[in-house]
Amino acid sequence: MMRLSLVWMWMVVLSAVLVSGCAPAVRKQPRQRLPTPVTAAAAPSTEAPRAAEAPATSVPTSGSAGGETSPASTPVSTSDASSAPPRAASPVPTSPPVAAQELIEVRVLVVAYAGAENARANVTRTKEQALERANMIARMAKSGDRLAELVRKYSDRPGASEDLGLFRLRPAQPGAFGAVVGQAALALEPGTIGSPVETPAGYFVIERRTNPPVGPTKVSARHILISYATADHPIAGVKRTEAEARTLADQIAKQAKDPGANWATLAQHTDEPGSKETGGDLGSFARGQMVPAFERVAFALPVGSVSEVVQTPFGFHIIQRYE
Repeated sequence: MMRLSLVWMWMVVLSAVLVSGCAPAVRKQPRQRLPTPVTAAAAPSTEAPRAAEAPATSVPTSGSAGGETSPASTPVSTSDASSAPPRAASPVPTSPPVAAQELIEVRVLVVAYAGAENARANVTRTKEQALERANMIARMAKSGDRLAELVRKYSDRPGASEDLGLFRLRPAQPGAFGAVVGQAALALEPGTIGSPVETPAGYFVIERRTNPPVGPTKVSARHILISYATADHPIAGVKRTEAEARTLADQIAKQAKDPGANWATLAQHTDEPGSKETGGDLGSFARGQMVPAFERVAFALPVGSVSEVVQTPFGFHIIQRYE
């Protein structure tokens, strides 16, 4: 009996030792909570509201030890970047208004009325009739009729049948057409036609054309003119037809493009009075001095090159730019 009691006591003691010795190894310790970085949206503000122009301030985030900032606790700005004052060292350059620097190309058709400025004596329609006519022409142009042909048939502006109403304008310096026409043209998208614009000279139907390319302001060129009897600006004594003139101009242009061509010899075909002796030399000229079709080609040519045939109210031209 005593032996059994001793065995039982020994087993109790052994169990207690085993339980007390194993507890530290198997018990889960409380998990340490890592500090959560504070973002600008979550960080409570203890400061009074700032004025909109106050400089940006930063709120340090929690989670740093020993007063050092950890990568997770980079200061977060509490003001928007747009509220920061501009840097005086980097001023933003300002550009002049577009209208003060832009050169635009337009085609204009003028419908005059009795009593309008510069109206010819044979214009007898009233102002109301002129507006109705201008609206009709604008609708025709917008529906597909070429404004150049409409100018030839219907424009009341002197000289329109020769230049077909084609001009280049600087809206800041509108010239003869006035500021109203210049600003109306500038407001149009390139390639569009506007509604009639009232001016003291009558109603303007305006087509804004593709903006002129940026290039030289002055060139030097020579040309050969092949005219025909029915040209808008015919040369006295010329009897050939337009088709005959085109054929001859094409032949001369082909010869002029040959590397060994003698321009002085080819220039003997020109119909421009007094031009055979000079080889068709026009000297140096600026933009706006020649009819638009001629000018566009002359200013676009590389130095030393010869153009294709160009038609103007004078006839057909072959142009060589030499400077």
